[in-house]
Amino acid sequence: MYIANNETVVSSRGILSFMPQGIRRYMYNINLDGACEIHMRLGKPLVIHYSDGCFYINEKGNLTPLPSRALKVTRAHINEALEIAADSSIYSVSDEIKNGYLTIAGGHRIGITGTAVIKEDKVSFIKNISGLNYRLAREVQGAADSVMPIITKGNIVRNTLIISPPGAGKTTMLRDIARQLSYKAYRVSVVDERREIAAMFEGRSAFDLGFSTDVLEGVDKAEGMIMVLRSMSPDVIITDEIGKQADIDALEKITNSGAAVIASVHGRNIEMIKRRKDLRNMLRFFDVIITLSRRGGAGHVEEAIEEW
Repeated sequence: MYIANNETVVSSRGILSFMPQGIRRYMYNINLDGACEIHMRLGKPLVIHYSDGCFYINEKGNLTPLPSRALKVTRAHINEALEIAADSSIYSVSDEIKNGYLTIAGGHRIGITGTAVIKEDKVSFIKNISGLNYRLAREVQGAADSVMPIITKGNIVRNTLIISPPGAGKTTMLRDIARQLSYKAYRVSVVDERREIAAMFEGRSAFDLGFSTDVLEGVDKAEGMIMVLRSMSPDVIITDEIGKQADIDALEKITNSGAAVIASVHGRNIEMIKRRKDLRNMLRFFDVIITLSRRGGAGHVEEAIEEW
């Protein structure tokens, strides 16, 4: 299913250009369509995660379900991968690294593990990096088809919270919600703190977000939501991974202003959110709760509820 023939073009928006040469040369015949993650762990086999399982690369450049004789990740591989991702300037991305990830062209996100350096009770850097997890971004037009009728019920955009565990497709769904609302002529503002939703490059998004969408990226989402509320007169503000008290305070200001908010939060279900006092209080700002899971593949909608 995943082995490319000579006519197959490796996709996932040029992710190979961010792989170290010693690994890249084994991947040219690998079809990455459907891949979710590429995981590099020091001294361990390189793993490619697909929706139906994980696979390894052998010395012939073929995928195999068996880790024996698979390509192993070296310190040189990890160091080169970091140099490429940082465009040869680790210092310039040190703020991202201390948060445990780097965002690269195409909206792909590289998770980072290693030894945390603590200063003043906060992580200031990660050294001796031992693991890189490439989380592959992709555009799935139509991903939000099943939830758009409830989000736009009554011809208005309703305040919507998407609850999702990591890797269940919440960012992909937010991206398609923005696209569909924009093409319905709603004024959409995307606040993209981690540069994943829009994947901007030289002022243009790597994805189709519609013709009436504005993007503010790289800014704290609470501050960014207030900024676009004041400057862009949006009908709806879309952002990813809320959870801090500052985010919740911003939600209150925005919903009281008349603009709608569509946001996501990490969790398995609404009951899990209710266990946290801060997030439980946040629920009052939303009209619709959508829960995603990986049970039926990334983007699977478990439920969409209007009363809780």
